[in-house]
Amino acid sequence: MTQPQTAKIDLSILGSGGAGSNWRREFLPEEGVYAAQLYQEMRDTDPIIGGVFLALEAMFRQVEWQEVPANDTPEALDWAEYLRQCREDMSHTFPSFTADVLTMFVHGWSYFEVVYKVRRGPNEKDARYRSAYTDGRLGWRKFALRPQRTLSRWEYDGDGGIQGLWQSTRKGLVFLPIQRCLHFRTTEAGGHPEGRSLLVNARRSFRFQSRLEEFEAIGIERDLAGLPLVEVPVELLSQNATAEQQATLRVIEQQAAAVRADERAYVLMPSSQYVVQDYDEAKGTTSTKAMPTGYKFSLVTSGGTRAHDTDAIIKRYSQRLATSLLATFLLLGGSEGKGAQALSGDLTDLFELAGTGFLDGMTAVVNRFAVGNLMQVNGVPRELWPRLEHKGLSEAALEQFLVRVNDALKAGTISADTNLETAMRQKLGVPEREDTDDADEDPS
Repeated sequence: MTQPQTAKIDLSILGSGGAGSNWRREFLPEEGVYAAQLYQEMRDTDPIIGGVFLALEAMFRQVEWQEVPANDTPEALDWAEYLRQCREDMSHTFPSFTADVLTMFVHGWSYFEVVYKVRRGPNEKDARYRSAYTDGRLGWRKFALRPQRTLSRWEYDGDGGIQGLWQSTRKGLVFLPIQRCLHFRTTEAGGHPEGRSLLVNARRSFRFQSRLEEFEAIGIERDLAGLPLVEVPVELLSQNATAEQQATLRVIEQQAAAVRADERAYVLMPSSQYVVQDYDEAKGTTSTKAMPTGYKFSLVTSGGTRAHDTDAIIKRYSQRLATSLLATFLLLGGSEGKGAQALSGDLTDLFELAGTGFLDGMTAVVNRFAVGNLMQVNGVPRELWPRLEHKGLSEAALEQFLVRVNDALKAGTISADTNLETAMRQKLGVPEREDTDDADEDPS
């Protein structure tokens, strides 16, 4: 019997591997700890950026989650119920976990260690076993966020795949393998583990806006308070000044600097001179000589108005900040009329649409690595694995809107006419009503 010949495979098509370990962004040289500090500063200090992330957190916290069974069998329903128990039995709430996931918007990524526990009842003293249930199964204890600032380096395999994260702690470096962690990224393009921060495009505007605000504040302060000007005898400023003269100069400097909080916020210069005429009666002649004025204190103010409208320039950079985050609706006030209100509604929908995309990505990670691993450690067959699903970001607001409309109809404030139906259909995102009048008419 002829033996089958083994096919020869060109192993070069599998790639050389290792490319991911040397990955660097050409457009973003500031990575690692510096980038984490910069983005966190932007998140904590800028009102627009802070407002955007506050809106995102509020929206994501209101999202409702539900466990969907694999099928309609009793076993699948039981495991879906078990998933609900595990989600509600953690040491933190699921909305708080969702808020921690949003740190990936600031840094481009977020990393969580999945900590398990044996469910031995609510009276268990050891937190590793404390649970509301006593079935002895493995459940989730917590999804522990590992702050981005503690990142030391990423670990890769020979093919450039991410194997885990090395975390810097007080006790040294700790390795967190990807198999028991949740790794969220704003984008997976290029395979980089740090994704792409939502604040990348806002860095330039933030830097210019911050500097202009500081210059504007200092300029206003100088206009209002003035810059201290102190004149002292020239001997105090000489390199040959005595120890007593140097001590006197230091005291004057401290007092002048205390007038304003800025460092060296004063001008120190030799005293001016004035001319003195001296008449000599014996000789009948008059002589002149220059005499120093001694110590003198005054305030120097700016002359005239400034050539640039700093308020308009700062607003321009604020607009760019909001635009980079799809949040220009935050800058639209009600005083700008119905057109601005309509534009605000459209931009809000765009903002919610972008947020829904990130929410879908988050759900995929949780289902694949958190739910999947939970089912595996409990020995659940794959065909019975449940999954988590989320509702829309704006569904809560939509439900409140429908309740208000229903109350207004009952109270007689508004009537159910064609205009109301058209507006409701647009809000619900359903097709317009089909006009059937022509179809009912007799063609003859």
